Amino acid sequence: MSQDKSFTFYTYSRANSDEDRWKHTGIPDIFFHDEEEAREALHELRRDVMSDYADDWWPMQLEKIETLPISRDSIFALLNDGVGAFVKSYEIIDIID
Repeated sequence: MSQDKSFTFYTYSRANSDEDRWKHTGIPDIFFHDEEEAREALHELRRDVMSDYADDWWPMQLEKIETLPISRDSIFALLNDGVGAFVKSYEIIDIID
């Protein structure tokens, strides 16, 4: 396992949330290999919510994350402290209204 290898993934979450982004809420984060895959999943979620609940859609943010380099310590942090401990950088790349 390379000590210098980090990865870029994409995900989404509710926009303008006052909570810590990586706080464990019991609702799992879903991660994607590329931006297009994440964007399509988010648009599909929006279509599903709008067709079922009409007015209950909250803006969601499309996010790009880079992980810490893979190491024994970073894997332990991920396992023991959750995803937030494994995120090196985080960027909101779009808001879907």
